Amino acid sequence: MKKILFVFFIPTAILLCVWYLASIHIASSLILPSPLFVFTRFVLLIKENLFWEHVFYTILRTILSFLYSLVISIILGIAIGFSKSFSLLLKMPLSVIKATPVVSFILLALFWFTTSQVPIFVSVLMTLPIITSSVALGIANIDIKLRQMARVYGLTKKQKILHIYLPSVFPSFASGALSAFGLSWKVVVAAEVISLPKRAIGTSLQTAKVHIETADVFAISILIIALSFVLELLLSALFKNAMKWREKDA
Repeated sequence: MKKILFVFFIPTAILLCVWYLASIHIASSLILPSPLFVFTRFVLLIKENLFWEHVFYTILRTILSFLYSLVISIILGIAIGFSKSFSLLLKMPLSVIKATPVVSFILLALFWFTTSQVPIFVSVLMTLPIITSSVALGIANIDIKLRQMARVYGLTKKQKILHIYLPSVFPSFASGALSAFGLSWKVVVAAEVISLPKRAIGTSLQTAKVHIETADVFAISILIIALSFVLELLLSALFKNAMKWREKDA
């Protein structure tokens, strides 16, 4: 309880106080609305069914892009981890993806995909290097003695995968996947702001900005942060349970 107090409640209280004092000093709700005004708009927004449709489709795009990225990245990561030639082949493309600004991919994707597909494509592209690297790193860090032991005892491929590769790679993979999921959520929303799908939180943000509804921008942003936090906690719990299940099974 004490840890929660210092980690969450006290920083939040300080932030709200600073926000409130700054809003009084500025004295303009168009520039910086008060916390109470933002909270009022937040309550009104979450009562709208249409708003939750926007939220649902953004979450759906995030989950889809994350799953696509997982599948592709695991395949590429395994290939890189076991093949030096493949690692050299993909080194430059992955570096280019890392170095390219997100907005460049979003603008290019607008020429190639529909407005609903742009956020998914860009999110997959931006998270691909993170998960791929984590899988490849996990494979590279497998203890050579375990591999030698597997050969000595004549373990089958299935036994090697279940008892050596998965336990060794999973921690690195889980860490990379969590980081990628957080990035995926941000990239999807950013892409929605520019591509403007019919149903999207990013579209709601852009609409609020165009109509100069600053309080709505704050309220939607707070919801985005809260959802990101909750979704990452759920994914983290899922990975922890998977690790415990593996340990029991072993």
